Amino acid sequence: MENAIDNGVYLLSDHVHVLDKGFELFRLSYRQSEWDEADRIADHILSLAERMYENKKKWDELVIPLNQMIKRPLIYYFGYGYLAKSIVFQKHGHFDLAREYIAKYADLGWYDNATDEDLVVIERFKGFAKANGYAVDLLSGKEEILNEYIDFIHENEEEALPGFITIVEAANLNKWNVDEYYFNSITEQLEAFSELEDLGNRVYYVQLLNQLAIYNLGQRRYDVAINYILDYLQVGVTMDLDKDIIATIGIFEDLRKIATTDQIVKYKTILQGVYDEKSISSYIYSDDIS
Repeated sequence: MENAIDNGVYLLSDHVHVLDKGFELFRLSYRQSEWDEADRIADHILSLAERMYENKKKWDELVIPLNQMIKRPLIYYFGYGYLAKSIVFQKHGHFDLAREYIAKYADLGWYDNATDEDLVVIERFKGFAKANGYAVDLLSGKEEILNEYIDFIHENEEEALPGFITIVEAANLNKWNVDEYYFNSITEQLEAFSELEDLGNRVYYVQLLNQLAIYNLGQRRYDVAINYILDYLQVGVTMDLDKDIIATIGIFEDLRKIATTDQIVKYKTILQGVYDEKSISSYIYSDDIS
């Protein structure tokens, strides 16, 4: 709850530049799977970054009020805006359009008078583009690159968690059997993923649990799928993932008749915890939150 309050205060602050507010709002929309809103935010980020860049070229410097300095180099917001657009198109299944925006942040070399800091950002987005290019190809059905992507993940440890999400999601979309990777790699690292505490990785972790539940349903491993659903709910209720939680509860209810007694007890305990938290919070007045 404290993180949500802190984030809200940050976004309302007059000292935070609109580009940084857009950055945070996109991340919030991503967590909530609000893709239409995310698309509007991405467009706004790119539009504002373009205006600032044109002014920079005109005046030979970036003119920003001292109380609203941007937190990152201006080129970062171009890369992030393009990346955001590619994610939105990817989530809608418009893979060709996603590739067009991936190509944009893969090559940010057009940026004039790039500083050393700018060049670091440009190289960073090249790396993002490579990883996300693989993801879009897999999701669109290119199973032949799966082994190459696995090698890429092994060579880039930070890509393991989002990479496993991509593999399982692609399997779910395209009806692939990826048990070899599921049993040999993914299940071995789930415990480590569950211990990651930063919000970005928590979002990735619950996404992986969701995709693993769907995958195991497809493989008719119902008991395993139910356990993933419960794990998802247990973590997800702490992260305000309202839309996805409702959908996941619906899946559990469809499977309730084959759930074990222990699984049903765990499910009821999770929901009771949410109910108790909501009941308590209804007695907290806004003036009590500083």
